[in-house]
Amino acid sequence: LQACWKRMDARTGFFTLRRLVIQYCDWGGSSRGARDFLQTALPTLQQQFPHVNVEVVVKRNKHPTLIGNYHNGRYKTIGVKNVDADEIHDYAMYLIQQWGNKNVNHTGRRVKTNTQSISGVWTPYTNRPAQ
Repeated sequence: LQACWKRMDARTGFFTLRRLVIQYCDWGGSSRGARDFLQTALPTLQQQFPHVNVEVVVKRNKHPTLIGNYHNGRYKTIGVKNVDADEIHDYAMYLIQQWGNKNVNHTGRRVKTNTQSISGVWTPYTNRPAQ
C-alpha cells in the first residue's frame, strides 16, 4: 500500500497519467529499441503502474513515439527514434511522473520594470563614499 502512495500525486490524490501510447514500426530500424522495450520492460512497467492504460499502436513507416495523455486533458509527446530500450523506459517513467501541466520556460527576467533594481540603476559611482 505504501508503494502505491509513493506514485500518487500529492496535490490531487489521484494518478494524473491516464494513458501511455507507444507508437512504433514493426520492421523499421529506428524502432528497434521500441520493439525491445515492448518485449522486455513493458510487462514490468504495467505491473508497477496498473492505473496506466498502455496502448501499443503499430504505425508502419513512422518513427517511434511515446505519448502520455493526462487527466487534465493535456498530452506530451516524446520521439524515441534510434533510442535503446533502457532510455525508452526512462522516458516512460518521466511521463508517468509528470503532472501533465504545460511546459514552462524559466528563462529571462520575471519582473518587467523600468528600474532593474530596488536601489535604482547601477552606475560606477553608486558605492563610492560621498566627498
